[in-house]
Amino acid sequence: MEPTAIFSKLLELLILPPGHNLLLFAIAFGLLSKSRKLAISLFLLSFTSLFLLSLPIVSSSLQEGLYAHPALPATEIKRISQQQPQDMAIVVLAGGRMERSPEYGDIDTVSSKTLQRIHFAAWLHRKTGLPILASGGSVYGEATAESVLINQAMTSAYGISPKWIEFNSKNTEENAVYSSELLKQNNIQQILLVTHANHLARAKQVFEEQGLIVIPAPTVFDKHRNKWSSYLPSARALSETQEALHEYIGQLWYQL
Repeated sequence: MEPTAIFSKLLELLILPPGHNLLLFAIAFGLLSKSRKLAISLFLLSFTSLFLLSLPIVSSSLQEGLYAHPALPATEIKRISQQQPQDMAIVVLAGGRMERSPEYGDIDTVSSKTLQRIHFAAWLHRKTGLPILASGGSVYGEATAESVLINQAMTSAYGISPKWIEFNSKNTEENAVYSSELLKQNNIQQILLVTHANHLARAKQVFEEQGLIVIPAPTVFDKHRNKWSSYLPSARALSETQEALHEYIGQLWYQL
């Protein structure tokens, strides 16, 4: 694993929950003998913030705040399918992998998140006839790039093969840089950008910075109904909160 990837992962663990809660707890424990009042305050802050960030009502609000773009309208899909612009393509971004899946003979395959994106990209391809570019490299130095795994999954499960495979990127910004190079070499100026709804705002920004015209094509709008269990902490809600905060921090980082 590359040093930059290790540093990025460690930084993420410290900033996002439950890492920062555990860090506060450790600091509080270290201060017990020096300042009991401050230590107790940090203990309470650690516990309270972890409790709140584990509530479905909080995680769903954070997630929905990231939905900057609505679903691609049926009228727009119809327009594209009728016109079939020669300078347009579908770009689907990788979203992780399942390592050494035993049911596939201990080989890597796409994660559930990547599969959700593949499913929508394949559906758009059938509706519009546009070619597909799969983007995603080996984030932690794995032998097989995530875009290659996308190609394998799309070919075997959907009978569709991406026209181009970008396999050098390790993050969203690099997805945009390396994908735009491939696209421009093939006279593609407009893209339908397929990724999760909570990730699209950040992805759209970096692709537009590469000079491409981006039509948002978000998938997976995870809407929660407000019910009594929305006020009970859960591991799933904490995971969704962590994912949402990752996106907010990513947006801030790209702005800076």
